[in-house]
Amino acid sequence: PSATMLLRLRARRRLFLRRQKSTALPQRRPLPQGPSFADFLRRPSIPPPLEAMPRDTHALPRDVLTDSYRRFHGYLRMSLTERCNLRCRYCMPAEGVSDLTPSHELLTTKEVERVINVFARAGASKVRLTGGEPTLRRDLVDICSSIKRDNPGVKSLGLTTNGMKLLSRSDGVRLVDALAASGVDSVNISLDSLDADVFSRMTRRPSSTHKRVLDAIDACASLGLNVKVNCVVLRGENEHELAAFAERWDSSVKVRFIEWMPFSGNAYDAKRLVPYAEMMKMLPPLVPLPSSDRHDTTKWWTAGSSQVGFITSMSEHFCGSCNRVRVTADGSLKTCLFGSDSVSLRDALRSGVSDRELGDLIQGALLKKHFKHGGHGNAEGVARN
Repeated sequence: PSATMLLRLRARRRLFLRRQKSTALPQRRPLPQGPSFADFLRRPSIPPPLEAMPRDTHALPRDVLTDSYRRFHGYLRMSLTERCNLRCRYCMPAEGVSDLTPSHELLTTKEVERVINVFARAGASKVRLTGGEPTLRRDLVDICSSIKRDNPGVKSLGLTTNGMKLLSRSDGVRLVDALAASGVDSVNISLDSLDADVFSRMTRRPSSTHKRVLDAIDACASLGLNVKVNCVVLRGENEHELAAFAERWDSSVKVRFIEWMPFSGNAYDAKRLVPYAEMMKMLPPLVPLPSSDRHDTTKWWTAGSSQVGFITSMSEHFCGSCNRVRVTADGSLKTCLFGSDSVSLRDALRSGVSDRELGDLIQGALLKKHFKHGGHGNAEGVARN
């Protein structure tokens, strides 16, 4: 080629290279009938409140509540608070629990209702509200009403309480009457002694409060609720009262004797454990009473017109038929009472997950559930950990 043509080619090449090195960004234009890029930058990162989010109502797969051993967990125990108005010696130190979760980290009313709804839509038919002491929560009656209103699959709604506030009144209505009207059909009341002085020593509360609990038990029975008295048996404290407990009520109030179990901060001492076989020897002859519920954790017997049962978590575990799962007041899902594994449903809720995604989280936790005793092997392993 001629010299003139070579010069023109070099000039075009230099112009092309300069255009390649340009760092200017093209102007962004919003899509037709759509948001601009700036709209995404201004979008808030905090998810909307639960009441503003659309709610699913369709059923969730039963697999959500099934673990790797094919155990279906249709029984949800939902803790509403960490606080308690007693200081039972087998449960906590005299000064109480000092590191309570701040209130803003506990599940709100709407969050509690949503968690229960997800479990119910996956097939849970039994819900029990626990604590701490659940009657210390002011929205207790509202929560109970919503459970029965929004979850037709929940056939049993229970409460575990120490009974101290059941006879308290609001606008002239006793709490126990309001709970019964809201759909509560079962009440478990903790009572570890029929002697006011022993009760005072075990609960670290005045002996005058003892009668309040006994009156609450009778009030629940008079309303036709399914009433169970839970008695934790401790060597050197109340084991001599078992026969008196067995004779105290007729079949309208069932009594359950519970083997003492180790928990964080309860100063567990295996020497004070009274095992099931030993308790049986302290009672008059009993007649076995088979349960129609294969998931029942209680060994039931009759003593005349009375019914007594035993919860033998330490000496004869019942893990093989376990159908229960727990959610703590701060939203932690615990697949086993003795296990240390947990998953925060609260954090998931507040990140804006859908109900299906929440179900997936629950399913993932249950698939990791151990066969027994939270993976500690046996009762001794639980006590050591």
